[in-house]
Amino acid sequence: MKEIYNTLSKLQVVLAKMFKVEDEIKEIPMALADKEAVLQKTKITYLELHEKSEKVKEELKTLRIRLDEAGVKRETCEKMMETITQAREFETLQKEIEEAKNAEQTLRKGLIAKEKFYDELNAKLSIQEEIMAQQTEEVEEETKVKDQLVAEKQAVLDQIIAEKDELAKDFDQNLLFKFERIIRNKGGLGIVPIHGIVCEGCHMTLPAQFVNDVRRSTTMESEGIREEDDIHFCPYCSRVLYYEESAEDQHFDNLFTAEDEDEIEDENAENDDFISSGDFGDLDSI
Repeated sequence: MKEIYNTLSKLQVVLAKMFKVEDEIKEIPMALADKEAVLQKTKITYLELHEKSEKVKEELKTLRIRLDEAGVKRETCEKMMETITQAREFETLQKEIEEAKNAEQTLRKGLIAKEKFYDELNAKLSIQEEIMAQQTEEVEEETKVKDQLVAEKQAVLDQIIAEKDELAKDFDQNLLFKFERIIRNKGGLGIVPIHGIVCEGCHMTLPAQFVNDVRRSTTMESEGIREEDDIHFCPYCSRVLYYEESAEDQHFDNLFTAEDEDEIEDENAENDDFISSGDFGDLDSI
């Protein structure tokens, strides 16, 4: 089993690197996404201004037509004044001329104001076009940089995956899948030693019989396929466990040299119930 634990330790390092590179690849487009969002907002503003400009353009066309009509009407009435002989007709034409002049004056003021507004819109459109062109260029450059970075990171990732596949080629797929989830969810630390009766991953005290099983598995010889049933997981943090000699070993050994044999048997029975119950904390959620 020592070979298996050594392989898992190597695999742990490789998987941690793999997940790190995968996360880096995911983060690369973020800066580009922000710039694309800004460019999209600029495009929307430009389209709104353009739509408004076209509407004002049509309004200017209508105002000019109405102004021309008012001018024609005034000129026609003024010519008719030369042929008027009756006072009543004169007053009527005079009134129409005044109304035409007033209409001309009002329309001309409106036309001037509308033309000024139209010019301002076009000035804003020109500015938006420049901004949009600049942002488009930045997005295109950022896209090239992103594609290059992703390609470089992907090449590194492919090498890591090849290394992972080589290390894990003899492992049971269920074990490999669970171990990968443990590495990702436990900050890259998926296999830890037991010192005495304490898990060095979560520092929780483990049942003595369970520790003894891990200790026995660590020292026994094993070849062939690495299956999930061959591995012991911490019932508290779900990490893979192996036994490592430490200063706490004497205390651990004393647990099995007590004079009260009945107490040892009761403790072992309780530990067997704990282990056989399968209530291993968050192992199934990893």
